[in-house]
Amino acid sequence: MRKKSIALALTAGVVIALAGCASNPAPAESAGPVDLTMTIWSSNEKHLELLNGIADEYIAANPDKVASVSFETLSGDYLTTLTTQIAGGDTPDLAWIAETYGKQFVESGVLFPLSPTLEATDGYDVDDLIPGALERWTTDDELYAYPFSNSPFGIYVNRGLVEAAGFDQPSDLVDSGEWTWEKAAEIAAAAAVAGGVGPIIYSEGNRPDKLWDTLSVVWSGWGAEPWSADGASCEFTSSEMTDALTWYNTAMYDQGAFMKPGETYDFNSGGAVMFVGQLSASGAIDPEMEWDFLPLPDGAAGPSGVVGQAGIGVIAKGENPDAAAEFLAFFTNPENSAKLAQFFPPPRQSLLTLETFAVAAPAIKPEDVQRTIIDVVPVAGTKASHSNMSRISPLVQTGFDGLWAANADVATIAEDICAQIDPLLAG
Repeated sequence: MRKKSIALALTAGVVIALAGCASNPAPAESAGPVDLTMTIWSSNEKHLELLNGIADEYIAANPDKVASVSFETLSGDYLTTLTTQIAGGDTPDLAWIAETYGKQFVESGVLFPLSPTLEATDGYDVDDLIPGALERWTTDDELYAYPFSNSPFGIYVNRGLVEAAGFDQPSDLVDSGEWTWEKAAEIAAAAAVAGGVGPIIYSEGNRPDKLWDTLSVVWSGWGAEPWSADGASCEFTSSEMTDALTWYNTAMYDQGAFMKPGETYDFNSGGAVMFVGQLSASGAIDPEMEWDFLPLPDGAAGPSGVVGQAGIGVIAKGENPDAAAEFLAFFTNPENSAKLAQFFPPPRQSLLTLETFAVAAPAIKPEDVQRTIIDVVPVAGTKASHSNMSRISPLVQTGFDGLWAANADVATIAEDICAQIDPLLAG
């Protein structure tokens, strides 16, 4: 109960902060070159080197507009920290926003409209942007954040550990149409025991016991969704969802195919058989390791395609929204989108090519680029979002506590979650 109370208190603060952000007018735009700040999640040195390089080019070309661009990695709970900054007056100019909270940010009025700036920027080519990628960030035909990363979740596979355990390579199973979650679990569990390493794992920030919607990589293959398409009713009690979560719980505890809460493994140094991740994770893998980056396996109902989106928005009450929007137009133009593709697949149709990724991410095999990124981006769904997400999400996370035990009563867990969130879904 204490855990739930703390979570509700935090999210109530988020909601209040977002409401306050929209009600306070932005200060007058500064004259002369300004200092811009953008909050981000990542502290990866290679990511920061790329972002700073693009910013330096903009500053060099526009010394009369921008004096500096600082990328601020927020520690702790990103959403709470960001909204607290905004509400407290320590407002960043731009912010990296997860698709999960995209709908809430767009509808709250926190973000500055981008369409006029992007459409007026020479060479930007708005028509090249994939319409489906913009949907979550658009309302009334106005774009409020640019989805700079449209990165499908896939599975990194340590080929050496699979071979040592005597299995066919998963890449061969993809080619033969036999790459399923059942097969992935079988291989991962056996190879983990044989190698004394972890099975299928996640990054620290994406572990399902801390971020419940990471399990969309599994339940999407069962055709499940957490709530209806209109966001009005809970779907955790559907047979598709309960079947998917029951399978996952069994695979984790009876089979040993997935990491459990409290366990820690490092795929990058050879400490796990498989790793559920995105393109941005590839830069940290030991260059001596032989690995593949494969599509998510098929579930009981078919393919498990999930794209993790990240948008960049300009905060409307920031000191320099016009200057920030102009920098964002440069940051996401075709040339810089091609650079960002090293870690963040862009929403530009013209850049979803083998040629782009051969330059941007040469460590990824061309066949893996094609089947795990290019073929998936236009068709995969994104994680669920809702205009009331900051209240709903912690209730689901708390409800999932019961899933982290052997032989979990999934039906009861699902019923309890729906009882908690149905009133919030309905508004």
